[in-house]
Amino acid sequence: MLSRLARACHRRRWATLITWVLASLILVSAGGMAKPEFDAEYALPDTDSQSAYSLLEKHFPEQATGRGEIVLHAPKGLADPQVRADADKVLAAARQAGPAVQNVIPYDDTRRGGRVNADATTGVATLVFAAPRTEVPKDDAKDIAQRLTALSTSRLQVELSGSMFAPVPSTGLSETVGLAAAVVLLLLLFGSLALAGLPIVVALVGLFTSMGLVMLLSKIMTVPSFSMSVAIMIVLGVGVDYALFIATRYRSARQDGQPPAEAVSTAATTSGRAVLFAGTTVIVSLGGMLFMGIPFIYGLAASCALGVLATLALALTLVPALLGLCDRWLTRPGRLERRTPRTTLSPSGVLTRHAGKIACAGVAVLLVLCAPALSMRLGAADAKNAATSETTRRAHDLKQQAFGTGSTAPLSVVADLRGTDPDELDSLTDRLRRTSGIHQVTPPAVSRDGKAALVTVIPTTAAQDAATPRLVSTLRAQVLPRATAGTPLRLHVGGLTATSVDLTERMADKLLVFVLAVVVISLILLTAMFRSLLVPLQAVALTLLALGASYGLLTAVFQWGWGAGLIGVGSTGPLESYMPMTLMALLFGLSMDYQVFVLSRVREAYDHGHDAREAVAKGVRSSGRVVLAAALIMAAVFAAFVLSPDRIMKQFGLGLAAAVMVEAFLVLVVTPVLLTKLGARAWSPLGRHVHRTLATAAASADATSTP
Repeated sequence: MLSRLARACHRRRWATLITWVLASLILVSAGGMAKPEFDAEYALPDTDSQSAYSLLEKHFPEQATGRGEIVLHAPKGLADPQVRADADKVLAAARQAGPAVQNVIPYDDTRRGGRVNADATTGVATLVFAAPRTEVPKDDAKDIAQRLTALSTSRLQVELSGSMFAPVPSTGLSETVGLAAAVVLLLLLFGSLALAGLPIVVALVGLFTSMGLVMLLSKIMTVPSFSMSVAIMIVLGVGVDYALFIATRYRSARQDGQPPAEAVSTAATTSGRAVLFAGTTVIVSLGGMLFMGIPFIYGLAASCALGVLATLALALTLVPALLGLCDRWLTRPGRLERRTPRTTLSPSGVLTRHAGKIACAGVAVLLVLCAPALSMRLGAADAKNAATSETTRRAHDLKQQAFGTGSTAPLSVVADLRGTDPDELDSLTDRLRRTSGIHQVTPPAVSRDGKAALVTVIPTTAAQDAATPRLVSTLRAQVLPRATAGTPLRLHVGGLTATSVDLTERMADKLLVFVLAVVVISLILLTAMFRSLLVPLQAVALTLLALGASYGLLTAVFQWGWGAGLIGVGSTGPLESYMPMTLMALLFGLSMDYQVFVLSRVREAYDHGHDAREAVAKGVRSSGRVVLAAALIMAAVFAAFVLSPDRIMKQFGLGLAAAVMVEAFLVLVVTPVLLTKLGARAWSPLGRHVHRTLATAAASADATSTP
């Protein structure tokens, strides 16, 4: 099937190219015209925080609208007449900010929620928006932030706090740097402008196609705001990789004397098959994230899966067409092919004489890299992790200095009164004040319909402190149940901090099942492809090792702060709660690409009569350099996203870049060592022991059935 498809696209090369270009332009135009609706709200069905939010939305509609904060700081004190005049100008400008702002609560109106610290040097006013927090137009929020912060004077510092004022992540620089790095590496490694340009064309068409698909997807399901950036990063990486694998195999076949049509068929049935397998593994792994029960994860998984699916279709159709168009420029050997292979991969070389040492040293180093992952904490980024150049970070720091560390991590205890007298909530607030880890408790605010009440709890620790999630768990498991014992009262803990805790717990609960599912599916697919058990086992084991090394690096950089300043990380904190799962889904597909490409060449040599050790040497010689080049290019594309100011994209970029390079080392060094040691046993359908067991069982069955 792959051969027929490749031949058809090769024959109709111009029609295939024009069709894909037009389709990509139509999709990206349609997506833009549809006005995509990316969501920054993480709804978590069947969680305590979601129950709290539902009660607020029903009984406190004013609390459900978007709210931002104006943080005013004056070293001389807010009571100073000149400072007061400056502050009044800021509040007046906020009231005149346009229809997006519904109301402004002054900082000195403490009855309605305004706040002033003990020495009256810092005040917090509230901006009440007309729309919910996640629906406040970004352009309006950006304009308000610029206008209000511009009113800062030598006497008064003005900063804005709230998710609507957070910087919108931009990946334009990362995309440009990544593609430029890919072009430079392709030219240096292959010395062919045609071979350098072909993967870039595929990546660009895939980029526009995927952007259009993701924008249209946002109209029918919840898609988080960073999904587009992640999808773009994946498409650029795999687009270059998939095209490169097929193109280099085509060029190899042409240099062996095959005519163009036959060379396209050879490339499709070998490298094309490996690409199809790798892409399918990514899509299936991402599909497993649909069972997490978290709507925004569905959008992230679907966005990435659509991007990979589009890239896979391009690799199997557009690449054969481009090979036909560029054939005359592709057949000249590049620098990579002209170099004489090293002899260390021969059966009599290092792999035979020092196989155990190489394998042990490599595994030992990677285990050390995995060690920090044992201390990995999951959570969510907040304004603390932003750069100090951002107004939200400066507002965060001012609030913590003025009102305490926990002032930026408020918890909302929402009571469903169910006929309970609101006065009975006094015992609840007393119990909360006596609870360790709580700095402040506000008096209960009863809804207008008298059916619900809200108590705001300020912890003593910040949102990303490990003690804060423990406090949330303590409130839910011990403090609140005791407070409501024997009453119809129902209490729920909500707020952004509690939502982050629920998200982390939900992801942790599902992670083990997800890991097992991905591992089993990968084993099944690899076993079906290579008709062997030992080969898939070593491939999956080494991929897990690469994943662990990636987790360890991310923990060391983002949580411990090792080298964080080198990549512009604002401050240390936990990894995003969905990061381990998403990285695993992506890495298993990306790494299987390299495993399948090398193992396929080894298997080809073995099937053509070479003994097991000669097959390893021949297979690695014919594929190793291309795999190394592909890994360097993909790692460069991913690493370019570390330049993004967004912490989430930095984690994805660094984690995937490190994992790809580690996987390349494992595939090119450790896998050949293991296969050389195993010899012919590696390609035994189920291993000799299993065959012997099955034969014994069959003989016993025959003896039992014989009369």
